[in-house]
Amino acid sequence: MLNNVSAIALLAFKEAIKQRVIYGLLIFAVLILWVAVLVSGFFLRDISKVMLDFCLAMVTVGGLTIPFFVAIHILAKDIERKTIFTLLTRSISRGQYVLGKFAGLSLLAAVVMLLLSGCAWVAMRGGIWLWGERFFAHVSWPDIAFALFLSFLSVLVLNAIAIFWSTLTTSSFLATLLTISSYIIGQLVDDVVRFITSDISAFEVTPAISGTVHVVKFLFPNLAAFDVKQAAAHGMTIPFHDVTLLTIYACAYIFVVLFLATSFFVKRDFA
Repeated sequence: MLNNVSAIALLAFKEAIKQRVIYGLLIFAVLILWVAVLVSGFFLRDISKVMLDFCLAMVTVGGLTIPFFVAIHILAKDIERKTIFTLLTRSISRGQYVLGKFAGLSLLAAVVMLLLSGCAWVAMRGGIWLWGERFFAHVSWPDIAFALFLSFLSVLVLNAIAIFWSTLTTSSFLATLLTISSYIIGQLVDDVVRFITSDISAFEVTPAISGTVHVVKFLFPNLAAFDVKQAAAHGMTIPFHDVTLLTIYACAYIFVVLFLATSFFVKRDFA
C-alpha cells in the first residue's frame, strides 16, 4: 500500500511542479519580500512588524496557491485525459489514489513554503543589516516558526478540502469555487459566531440563523485559529499548548475529510 501511495504522490508532485502559475506567484512573492525590506523603512519604530507582516503573508499566499490553483486541476486532468483508468488498473485502489494525491500536493506545499520561508529569512537579515538590529530586538524566531508551521497546517487542511470537492463534483470550476468558499467561511465563521452570541440590542438573531451558523462552524474548519501571523509579527508568545491542539485538530479534520473523499470517490462512475 505504501509503495502505491508513494508512487502516486511522486507522480502528483512531478505533475504539479509543471504548473506555470506556481513559478509566476513564487517570483511575485519573492519580489514583494524584497520590496518589504525597503518599504518597511517608512514605518520607523514598526519596521520589524511591517516586514514580518509582509514576509509571513507572502509565505502563506505561496502555500495557498496549491489548493486553489493546482490541487483541483491535477485531479481533473487525470479524469479528462483518462490517466486515472491506467492508474486504477495497476492494482491501485481509489483510496490509495486519493491519499497519494494528497501526499504529493502536501509535499509540494511544503517545498514552496520552505523556499519562501528561506527567502523571508534572507529578507529579514537584509532588513537587520539595512536598518539596524535595534529595530528587531523583539523578534522571536521560535514564534515565527510556529506561525509558519500553523500556516502550513491550514494549507494541508485546504488541500484535503480541495480533493474532497474534486471527488464530489464533476466540474473543476465548481470545485474551485467550493474550495474558495470553504476558505472564506473558515476565516470568518468564528467572528460570526462571536457576533451572534454577543449582547447587541439593535440586532436580533433568530434561532434558525443561530442554528445554521453553529452547524456551519462544526462542518467547516476554523482556519482563523491557524492564523497567528499578527501575534508573531508583534513579538507575542504563541503557546506550545495551542500549537499542539491545533496540530491535533488539523490531523483529525484532514483524516475525516479524506475518509469522506475516498468514500465518494469509490462510488463515482467514470464511464
